[in-house]
Amino acid sequence: MYSLPDNLTEEIENYEALISDFLDKKIEPAKFKATRVPMGIYEQRKDGTFMVRVRCAGGYISPSQLEQVASIAKKYGSELLHITTRQEIQIQNITLQRTVNILKDLYQIGLASRGGGGNTVRNIMASVDSGIDPNETFDVFPYTVALTNKLIAEADSWTLPRKFKIAFSNTEEDTAYSTFNDLGFIAKEKDGVKGFKVFIGGSLGLKPMVSPVLFEFIPSGEIGLVADAAKKLFSRYGNRKNKHKARLRYVFYKLGKGNVFNLYQQIYNELKNAGNNQIIIPDIKSTTNLPDLKPQDVIGSEFDLWRKRYVKTQKQDGFYSIIVPFIFGNVPADIAHSLGEYLRQFGNDVIRFSMRQNIHLRNIPEQYLGNIYNFLLKTGINTGEPLLLNTMASCTGADTCRLGICLSRGALNGLRKELAKSKLALDELGDIKINISGCPNSCGQQASADLGFYGIVGRNDRMYPAYEIVAGAVQSEYNAKLAEQVGKISARDLPEFTVKLLEKYLSKKINYKNFSSYIASEGKKNITDLCSKFNNIPDFEEDKNYYFDWGSENIFSLVGRGLGECSAGLFDLIDLDMNSIINNKEKILQTSDRAAINEYLYAIIYSSSRMLLITKGIEPKNDQELFDAFINNFIDEGLINQEYKYLVKKTKQNPNDNLIPDKDNIYLLSDAVIELYENMDDSLHFKTEAAKPVTVDKKAEVVKIKDFRGIKCPLNFVKTKIELSALKSGDLLEILLDDGEPIENVPGSVKSEGHNIIKQDRIDNYWSVLIQKN
Repeated sequence: MYSLPDNLTEEIENYEALISDFLDKKIEPAKFKATRVPMGIYEQRKDGTFMVRVRCAGGYISPSQLEQVASIAKKYGSELLHITTRQEIQIQNITLQRTVNILKDLYQIGLASRGGGGNTVRNIMASVDSGIDPNETFDVFPYTVALTNKLIAEADSWTLPRKFKIAFSNTEEDTAYSTFNDLGFIAKEKDGVKGFKVFIGGSLGLKPMVSPVLFEFIPSGEIGLVADAAKKLFSRYGNRKNKHKARLRYVFYKLGKGNVFNLYQQIYNELKNAGNNQIIIPDIKSTTNLPDLKPQDVIGSEFDLWRKRYVKTQKQDGFYSIIVPFIFGNVPADIAHSLGEYLRQFGNDVIRFSMRQNIHLRNIPEQYLGNIYNFLLKTGINTGEPLLLNTMASCTGADTCRLGICLSRGALNGLRKELAKSKLALDELGDIKINISGCPNSCGQQASADLGFYGIVGRNDRMYPAYEIVAGAVQSEYNAKLAEQVGKISARDLPEFTVKLLEKYLSKKINYKNFSSYIASEGKKNITDLCSKFNNIPDFEEDKNYYFDWGSENIFSLVGRGLGECSAGLFDLIDLDMNSIINNKEKILQTSDRAAINEYLYAIIYSSSRMLLITKGIEPKNDQELFDAFINNFIDEGLINQEYKYLVKKTKQNPNDNLIPDKDNIYLLSDAVIELYENMDDSLHFKTEAAKPVTVDKKAEVVKIKDFRGIKCPLNFVKTKIELSALKSGDLLEILLDDGEPIENVPGSVKSEGHNIIKQDRIDNYWSVLIQKN
């Protein structure tokens, strides 16, 4: 439905060349990842396994496209598609070499994965019932497509400080979470003119925020201008240096709402005065089609119950929408193929992916409801369970995600089973949203839920999987509210806790408008009281079940948890060179081989010269260009002292020259580059004071060694912190840790506090970890 950018084929060809270079070890992994992730290709938990995230604006995909996506998945070895909470579809469990073939095949059917990840404009969401809701202000889907067409064609949509999320809602109930996105539009009409109320700065991630109102009303033709100004505001003032504080909401936290709005208005006026702000709104209307198909009459209580639970009337007389549930959003490729093939006879406007990770059918004539029901039964799709069991949402969690702490899908499956066997009136709970994330990030959108959970590490004498509980979110144009943190629960007890809470709610439901009003009144206290009954976690010897996550046969640990890929890009490449500098200095300390030392010194000059070129948008093609670019853009510009110029020129002219006499100055050059980086502001601007004069009396870092073997978590981490506190910035500390929990947890905890892990080496049954204090 959206238009593919003109340069997409060129980008796919470039990606294909980079795969070849990466596999031949011609480029570093970080540089490859900086291209791969914005193309919508993520590495999964299992090394060497990837998924491709396909953009589906507003959740739309045609039946033919769904059928062909399933065929593409099967063609390249995947049996599984996955519906995301941003209304996209993923092709999972793919080898790297096959990802480029998938991109080429997707292009042929009008789909792309570009912008599915990284610091980019992500998939734009829309209310799943837009165009068919009897109560909507107007259909927002055409505007979703229009803005998608505009933004994915613009180069600056792919080089933002962090991801940028946009949503369109068709009613004041804000069913697309417009008030929880970086930029949100809610449909309004004013004096007969279609337009939008605009919200900016929201997010469901760490330190979440409800968007403040940017405009009470804009005409619909201004959505491109408004979005472009918001994107440029983010690009100019977003924190490009610290990926943990890089989302748009942190600009508000740092500068304050008033200052941010003033900056926005300046950019908005600049763009408006410059003209060229028109956006083409495609003429898209919800279309219906009567297939050449004999209606099937189905009579019986099971069909009637299915219709009550999963079928809704549309504003188009005689047509209906149907929820087709998929647990965890997982759609077997065979079923997706069959579904797409069968639905083609109903026209192109039949399918939407929902934020609850299901498929919503639309424009189904009433006389064919029986046909759809029978087809779903024949295909093996569950039609007989209460709606609540099939609308609970979860991210992939530690099953496949490298950031996952807990197996959130396993916990959700345990909860489904516990609810199914309970005697609760589940059909009275169909409007409750339950969301689970495997870590504090919000891929499972728990902050927008009536009842939400996110994975954490619980501890007594050892680690166990646990969850923070949040509750009481409100979706609304007028009084939007994020879910509040209200308690903690072990993963083992999560299902039983939830059943008891819902039982309590059902006993009081008559007194409340909905679950969030119950939480606001007495629900929080009910949760606190319930949590206190689950506080006593038995020791491992008493009950091992608490120390195994749902669906896992292994004792809970953080093994396999790695660095996330969402922020892949600029700083991965800078860190690559900075770590190279540190590692080569360490290698010099450990050898007396003059040839090796000379090689390491050259590598330090090379990395120092390359490290910050990317902040200027420079990608040199060879070593000569690299050294020239560093001289021209950093030394000649006064950012690095002129006294280093001879050193860089000498290295450029004769890479094999003896560098050992210049060792001290090489170290000082690298220190100057790192210091320049550390003083860089959030927008990649450098302070322009005169560079510091060269001195050569700097002493080498002192290495301190501490043996923490035999000391359990978290005491070993506490001792490490104490030792680091006594050191100067840049000093090195070597610690010895036992295998198992110590090595799995201490380095990550140290890194999270801003220090550098230089290396980790296994020695027999213990580990040596070298840390550089920040």
